[in-house]
Amino acid sequence: MADNWIDAMIEREATPKSLRQETVEQFCAKWNCSESTYYYQSSKTDNWKKILEISLMSAKKEVPDVLKVLGEKAKSGDVKAIDLYLNYVIQLSKNMDIKSDGKSIMVNIDKDIAEKNNVANSEPKDNS
Repeated sequence: MADNWIDAMIEREATPKSLRQETVEQFCAKWNCSESTYYYQSSKTDNWKKILEISLMSAKKEVPDVLKVLGEKAKSGDVKAIDLYLNYVIQLSKNMDIKSDGKSIMVNIDKDIAEKNNVANSEPKDNS
């Protein structure tokens, strides 16, 4: 359980509405704060960032199961599932570089070119 009402409010707001155990009114009575203060604090940018971070972490935990179901629907020929699945894979591949170990490929290419040029420049020239 949260140490203060704002942390509890952040946890509550990150919980899907269908899973919340109490109304805003009940929450405020429990924590002895006004509803207007609750809504003010819940709308502050810093608190929303925390709420979204918790929500995103929860959603990330569900991704493997959702992708499994989506993949099964795509394999069965569901055109919308195919589109969603392929779009997800494309976005994931754009955001994840598994070939260059997180380093820019251009930097690696430039480095290779520079090394070859240094080797070529360090060889003795034939002035005949």
